[in-house]
Amino acid sequence: MERSLLDLIYRLKQGCLEDESKIRTSCRVSVAEYKGIIEIDIKEQVTCNALSQKMGLSPSRGSRIIDGLVRKGYFTRNTNPGDRRSYVISLSSEGARVKRQIEAERRRCEARIRQRFSERQIESLKEALDLITDIFE
Repeated sequence: MERSLLDLIYRLKQGCLEDESKIRTSCRVSVAEYKGIIEIDIKEQVTCNALSQKMGLSPSRGSRIIDGLVRKGYFTRNTNPGDRRSYVISLSSEGARVKRQIEAERRRCEARIRQRFSERQIESLKEALDLITDIFE
């Protein structure tokens, strides 16, 4: 029996979630910590609300996760130079180390995928995935 497109998408999603779980385990971070760390660039300073939005969370939920990342030493919180009533978040040196480790693991996962396809196939695959992603947004 031929698999449906949706079945293939679900299998792809499951595989990605399993890879993400392996990355989180090797980097010793929770789902929330992983999400926060990957959404902020090294050297970037961002407000709590902006980071919450990038994480796809409400400001209150994002704030709780950010507070935990500050307590664990992955993020630093400083007064916003543009608005002393708010704060900006950035990666600490430990957070930057973990981000680099996560990025290295993600590059290994991508390399594993890329070794099976030609560059032309990869471009076609990316185009197709972009179209599918747009449907779900």
